[in-house]
Amino acid sequence: MTARIMIVDDEQPICDSLQGLFEDENYLVVCAPSGEEAIARLRKQPVDCVLLDIWMPGIDGLETLSRIQQLDAQLPVIMMSGHATIDTAVRATRQGAFDFVEKPLSFERLMILVRNAVQKRRLEQENKDLKRQELSHQSRKELIGKSKAIVEAKALINRVALSDSPVLILGEHGTGKAVAAKMLHAASRRKEAQFVEVNTASVPSNRMDSELFGHEKGAFTGALHSQRGRFETAHQGTLFFDEVTELSLSAQAKILRVLQEKVVQRLGNPAPLPSNVRLIAASSQELDQALKSGQLREDFYYRLNVVAIRMPSLRERSEDLPLIIETLAVEQARELGGDAVRFSDLALARLKAYHWPGNVRELRNYIERCHILMPGEEMTEANMLPPDQTTTQSMQTSAAQTNARLQHSTVEADSFHDAREAFERTFLIQYLDKHEWNISRTASDIGMERSQLHRKIKAFGLLPPDKESV
Repeated sequence: MTARIMIVDDEQPICDSLQGLFEDENYLVVCAPSGEEAIARLRKQPVDCVLLDIWMPGIDGLETLSRIQQLDAQLPVIMMSGHATIDTAVRATRQGAFDFVEKPLSFERLMILVRNAVQKRRLEQENKDLKRQELSHQSRKELIGKSKAIVEAKALINRVALSDSPVLILGEHGTGKAVAAKMLHAASRRKEAQFVEVNTASVPSNRMDSELFGHEKGAFTGALHSQRGRFETAHQGTLFFDEVTELSLSAQAKILRVLQEKVVQRLGNPAPLPSNVRLIAASSQELDQALKSGQLREDFYYRLNVVAIRMPSLRERSEDLPLIIETLAVEQARELGGDAVRFSDLALARLKAYHWPGNVRELRNYIERCHILMPGEEMTEANMLPPDQTTTQSMQTSAAQTNARLQHSTVEADSFHDAREAFERTFLIQYLDKHEWNISRTASDIGMERSQLHRKIKAFGLLPPDKESV
């Protein structure tokens, strides 16, 4: 994944020089000429590292550092100064800066610092993801339902789990392919070893070899330390490729060779390492079409296609909808607080009639929206939120409501504190309406944690347009 860094400096030549340097190294670069603008941009777009000048007009670098830490305490910030003193450097370090560099800048040292900072950021994020996986919900650990379609899928998973053969899991987006893969691993003889997932669409093709097979320090530019690959990590366990058609033909050939020879080599080290993994691959595409189009190698396809499990869409098992909704509603109440939302029979009938193109994933987002806006209430046919939020009419209505609400929320402030609160309220309304009150998408767009956004909504007493008149 390409790292995004922010350069905060009021001297435009320095910004231009650093931007060119880091863009040449395939970083995404955002520049800000002041601390105030840096904070505003960070609220909207998160980054992996900040290069921050100390002496700037407006709020200085140390105050900007303090405000950045209020937004994201783990974000690495490298301080820069041409008029530094030992006392300033010590203050910045004690305040939590990742490091401190003096101007004129050494580009080589700065590049190393940024790589280390980004690596630290990624490791912390991976640790958070692992902890989040350990606390994952029931709906992310098992396939919920008693319909014939899902019972047959679960029975096939249990039968296939005891073998070591590769498995293909096919189905539309949001049908639970990753859940099925984890169930396969949990029911297998490899359950005590690791389940390692590779989201192929998120790994750049030029980094795939390093991700899969690992590398030694100095194997390529930027390899500052040795790293285990996914095959090595999954030894004796299960390796899961999500959206396998995103793999390049070259990567497919190398994976096939590892499966056949059961050894792997790190980049920069010819010594073979044992690789005994059970391979599971998932795809939302029809693989025979990917084969015909040349997207999949024929030998790779047939090596994978030993057993195929097709995950049914939500439309194919609509009788499971009440149980899934109840499970998701309880999960949202446990996570966000309050009582679970409930649905009348007529409301459930309306949800069953909806086609759910995003399947269980879309349903989960819908239940989250219901819980945020109507916690503990019973959804009836009269007051329920519509599951389909994407029609032209609804978007036009939302735009009109947003404009009216923004005008209504403009207030005269007697103090800076009041002005800031008024701005934050208006800002949140604008982006909540933009994303039709989808909390996850809104939080991602403005660069805020979901839990923090929930607290802001509650503090300001914000309600969606169709609830304001209630």
